[in-house]
Amino acid sequence: MTVRPLAIDFAQPPRSGRVLGTVLAGLGAVALLWVLAQIADARDERDRQVTRLEDTTRLARRAMPSLAVETKVAPGPDSQALATEVNAANEVIDQLALPWDTLFGDIETAITPDVALTQVLPDPRNRRVVVAGEARHLNGMLTFLARLDAAPGIAETHLKQHAWRSDDPHRPMAFTFESRWTPAR
Repeated sequence: MTVRPLAIDFAQPPRSGRVLGTVLAGLGAVALLWVLAQIADARDERDRQVTRLEDTTRLARRAMPSLAVETKVAPGPDSQALATEVNAANEVIDQLALPWDTLFGDIETAITPDVALTQVLPDPRNRRVVVAGEARHLNGMLTFLARLDAAPGIAETHLKQHAWRSDDPHRPMAFTFESRWTPAR
């Protein structure tokens, strides 16, 4: 058994693989820097959005001012008119302070493609909301009823009336629901 001699040449020039490896390492470093810049931009955008959300939440939860009536003037027709105006202004302020976007968001998430709403009548004083609309078929109306009743700010949803519309060639079902509305303050 004979062993072959090894040919080792220490004076041979380096291979081109080293240059290719250096170029690939440089490209990898550039790609890494680009990815890190994208991550930094995404974090900055997330921080801006979180700040906007906190500001919006704080504004939504702020307490609305209430007008007070000072009765230092002798009671008379002018002071009664002023008291009536102040009470009306306080009612408007109370209505503006309610979270309307939550109510309409709950109703919008309950809508299915088979339902079209024609009327939403909130009654904040009695904590009720009446929803009227049309559905393509009975199942679409019942699905909307169930989804509306499952909404977090709406409970005790009841069908007040329903009827097939014979004047329309598609014969949709017109309906009216009434629900208890529990707006979070």
